[in-house]
Amino acid sequence: MTLNWGIERPRRVTLQDSKNLHFIENYFQIQHPTKGSMKLKPFEFQYGLIDSYHNYRSSISLVSRQMGKSTIAAAYLLWYAMFVPDSMILIVSNKHDGAKEIMHRIRYGYENCPDYVRSGVVAYNKHSIEFDNGSRIVAQATTENSGRGLSISLVYMDEFAFVQPRIAKEFWTALSPTLSTGGKCVITSTPNNDDDLFAQLWRGANKLQDEYGNPAEVGLNGFRPTFVHWSQHPERDEVWAKEERQRIGEERFRREHECEFIA
Repeated sequence: MTLNWGIERPRRVTLQDSKNLHFIENYFQIQHPTKGSMKLKPFEFQYGLIDSYHNYRSSISLVSRQMGKSTIAAAYLLWYAMFVPDSMILIVSNKHDGAKEIMHRIRYGYENCPDYVRSGVVAYNKHSIEFDNGSRIVAQATTENSGRGLSISLVYMDEFAFVQPRIAKEFWTALSPTLSTGGKCVITSTPNNDDDLFAQLWRGANKLQDEYGNPAEVGLNGFRPTFVHWSQHPERDEVWAKEERQRIGEERFRREHECEFIA
């Protein structure tokens, strides 16, 4: 069984739309696997992700593998912590190493910011950063108790489709009351099963209509959906796709790059 939902490609955000782009485009450094340290140059689809994160309270993104979603999320989360005082930002990933990797990208971006841009810190380690403006970033693996007891301003959930179903449901149940007070929720993942919690939230987000049946920017569950296909990466073409299909097989290619929910 194959389930797939097409989404209109997001518009590009402009500097007039969001002040965070000035920081991301001019001050955030990344470690490129072959080019070394360099300034982040967002791709077109990454502007759409930023738009969704920034302008909607709840967003969910279905993204092909190795598209830089964690990198652009790290840049946005660092900007949010430094320029929105007294924010509590929680990063959760399906594995501890995933959460730690996102935090590593945030720390690298922070350490390479000019002194006149970056906020001061009062606590700084592998799993959390506390800034002198009152904001905090905490990275954890997704468990039933992740974030419990925290007053969360923004939660970023990475590869949520790959969290064990029981843990995902219990985590979401525990998190929902916190978000109901006004916190932002950002979920990103490649697809996994067609009946897990991520798939359910994705389906709800694609019901883009209000209670009267009129077109809406967010789904009936309040989430803004964004779909990113492998072909939106400027360095990928049909030659790349053919080689990748031969390397990992057709079914895995359809799931990880075509973003199909395959049961």
